[in-house]
Amino acid sequence: MKILVCLFALAAVVAALPQRLEPIKLNPSKLALLPKQCGVAKYNPRPDGIKSQAFEFPWIALVLFNKTRRPATCFGTLINQRYVLSVIGCVRKTKKDPDFIRLGEQSALSNPDCSDLKQRDGIVRHECAGPVVDIPIESYVAHPEFDQPMYTNDLALMRMSREVQYNDYIRPICLPTTPELLNNIPRDLLMTAWELEMDVPTHYVGELEKYQIENVDLDSCQREYEKAGFTPDFEYKRFCAGQKGPNYVCSRMAGAPIGAVVDVDGVQRHVQFAMAKFAPLNCTARHIVPIISMRITEYMGWITDNLEA
Repeated sequence: MKILVCLFALAAVVAALPQRLEPIKLNPSKLALLPKQCGVAKYNPRPDGIKSQAFEFPWIALVLFNKTRRPATCFGTLINQRYVLSVIGCVRKTKKDPDFIRLGEQSALSNPDCSDLKQRDGIVRHECAGPVVDIPIESYVAHPEFDQPMYTNDLALMRMSREVQYNDYIRPICLPTTPELLNNIPRDLLMTAWELEMDVPTHYVGELEKYQIENVDLDSCQREYEKAGFTPDFEYKRFCAGQKGPNYVCSRMAGAPIGAVVDVDGVQRHVQFAMAKFAPLNCTARHIVPIISMRITEYMGWITDNLEA
């Protein structure tokens, strides 16, 4: 229980970044396109349980395809009224452009999503979010150095055809834009993702789940992969996310956000520090082999350069 509680507070110990080849430069004019009012949910994430509730993670997004021969769902995060940050790997696999973004989803079993939520006055009320919002994708920008064999730089900005209106169940996440956030990543983080089902049209099932994540140093991460028979390239843009349990994800989770609640100018905000990309699909291996992810801090220059009003 104490471990769970600590997960949602700023970690006392942070892990320093590997040495960069060059300083991170953010485009100041484009930086203004990222909202300052971000990363705050109507209800803070509960420190117990593995299933999410309505309103807990209003920035979670799904990148969906109308018709594909194989499942292609990817996860993402809403970063402003026009853009979702996701991955490009599922697009390259299907050789088909994504069709639309789904926002406001928490459970694939219901629409709208409802939960019994404890109010500040201590009274539990049954409260429902609004219906999911599907918005066509107008265009997308893939990272120019995406490498399909190794899936390095697996990142994409999905631009929606219109602005989404923020509300209690659709809000943007924060990205690391300050020197403090760019240079320090908490040790204890949280990943949110759905289980993906290969044989159903929506490809994702059940409720959005929460996974406790630990920031694992790259040397230790590479050793675990070598023990498991993998030899991925561990360069400085990688982020290794060790699953701490008790909940472990055993399916694909490309684009699932990894973040933490930290203090940003005196306000507790949920900041995304990484994005999940790859891990062995063997559930036993998932207990010891970290998830290879992309360190969002190292891509902030590319992200801000490619935002448009």
